[in-house]
Amino acid sequence: MSELLLVASALRRMSDEKLQTLITQRMVNSNALVDFFDLAEALTKPASISSAIAGLPLSQATELRSLAVGNKPNAKIAIELANQMLVSGEPDFKPFESTHEALAGFAKLETIVAVEFNDQLAPDQDQIDRDCGIEIFETLQAVTELIFDLEHRYVREVGKRNVGLPDIKRFATHLRKTNEYAKQIYDLAHLAQVITLASGRWQLSSKSKDWLNWSPGERFILLAQTWREILGDASAKELQSALTATSSNSGKVTSLADNLTKTYPFADGSVSSKITKLEALAELIGLSAQGWMSSWAPKVLKCDYESASKLVQQNLPQPQDKIICQADLTLIAPGPLPTQVEIMLRRFADTEQIGMASTYRLSALSISHGLETGLKLGEIRDLLVNLSGNSIPQPIEYLLNEAEARFGRLQIMSAESNERTIIQSNDKVLLAEILNETKMKPFGLTGLEGGQLASRFEPEVLYFGLREVGFVAIRVDEKGNVISPLEATKQTVDAEQGKNPAADITRLREQDAKLGDAPDDDDLQRQIQLAIKNKAKAKFTVTSSTGEIEFLLEPIGIANGRLRAKDRKADIERTLPITSIIRVVLD
Repeated sequence: MSELLLVASALRRMSDEKLQTLITQRMVNSNALVDFFDLAEALTKPASISSAIAGLPLSQATELRSLAVGNKPNAKIAIELANQMLVSGEPDFKPFESTHEALAGFAKLETIVAVEFNDQLAPDQDQIDRDCGIEIFETLQAVTELIFDLEHRYVREVGKRNVGLPDIKRFATHLRKTNEYAKQIYDLAHLAQVITLASGRWQLSSKSKDWLNWSPGERFILLAQTWREILGDASAKELQSALTATSSNSGKVTSLADNLTKTYPFADGSVSSKITKLEALAELIGLSAQGWMSSWAPKVLKCDYESASKLVQQNLPQPQDKIICQADLTLIAPGPLPTQVEIMLRRFADTEQIGMASTYRLSALSISHGLETGLKLGEIRDLLVNLSGNSIPQPIEYLLNEAEARFGRLQIMSAESNERTIIQSNDKVLLAEILNETKMKPFGLTGLEGGQLASRFEPEVLYFGLREVGFVAIRVDEKGNVISPLEATKQTVDAEQGKNPAADITRLREQDAKLGDAPDDDDLQRQIQLAIKNKAKAKFTVTSSTGEIEFLLEPIGIANGRLRAKDRKADIERTLPITSIIRVVLD
């Protein structure tokens, strides 16, 4: 039996809980998997195997090296390796061929030993915690900014689960950070399932709504849980032991970077190392600063998230519900705003600068967004007055009144004809301006007899396109009711219900059962091709005039609608019409 079949067979026997842990720790994208063979293929790719080996803690790395040379297994540790699909199951625990090949790439590490580090001049723990607190604050702000960015913009998937460079640059400029930092925020938000990919576009997930309602402490817990789940229980326990030994020996603060190197001897052996990613994420979410551990990181390792969150909140800047309204249409928050106040403000104001002190800007587009989401002009006025403690400057008052008067002047709706989208307005001059706008040319706008404009693009795409150019448009349904931009999030939430590891595993189980009971033509073709590719035996059930007959065959090839296969039992070659095959089960 080929390795792919061995791994797929082992995956079928695993519990759903172990499968979910495997998918999380091996960082496999399970959304596009059709069956257990796809999952097995993803797990046995050279890059995936190398990354998994690079993330092995000392005990597992030593055991894998020992098993690779044929030594007797240490059952407890060998089971951990089997659960990561690096070795076969009991009782042999033999490394798979792909594991052997990947392990050869780490041959330069002749002997696996714990590395001893010289004492370094360590900073004060309070200073480390302060630095970590600032890092957490900035990361929480950045993820929140990403949520609002995806609510206001259409960000396409580029390549495989990537973000286009123009979108990265724009987001990085907005955060006043590097492009690499912006990529890390996208990656972190995706790992934490705050954002998701749907229909080739980065969109908000159901968890994004929770994020906006959560306190900073609750947001930190989600990020800490994400980091801990990727690390895994076995690795966390071993890292805890290393940290405890280091701390008790030195009596000083501990270096997470040094202990990761000490605990994971293969970590430098792969560019795609999971440990490299975990170390970067630890810095991003404030578990460490410049490699030095925060006082709450050990609690995260022990899954004591509540205690960790309490320590974190002591090191975050305290919120204050105060803003300054200025005549240039900017709002200045001298300090961080309370969560609910900030979320309300962000519904009708865009950020210009975020940080300990933040600057927001009001515009016709931002006010329109607030009205689209259901806010009333009176609510916006009351919030600004209450937060500033003064009357609203006249230019802001003018903007509010003008935004209300012009709201709904430009409408986008689905078309019933061949065109996908209609743009309509009572202002014919405005429609002519849109039709002649150079930046709108890619949308292929055409004029209709009734004065409307039509486009072959979907309403949502055109909505974001118009707003990007600066036109204040709203979406309406067939009855003329305003469609809130938040509705897109709800649609994504509905679509994503079947797009998480737990749901994906259920789908794989259902597909596996279907293959055995009622496979369709595509399923049969896939099973036959897998058997041919892997030179594997399979049980074929065929229909005949006398009923159903089962053969154990080794397929050779397909030609002219017929399958050629070796029947080892009868020592003959059989030829079967593909149309007569009703079931294929790989042996």
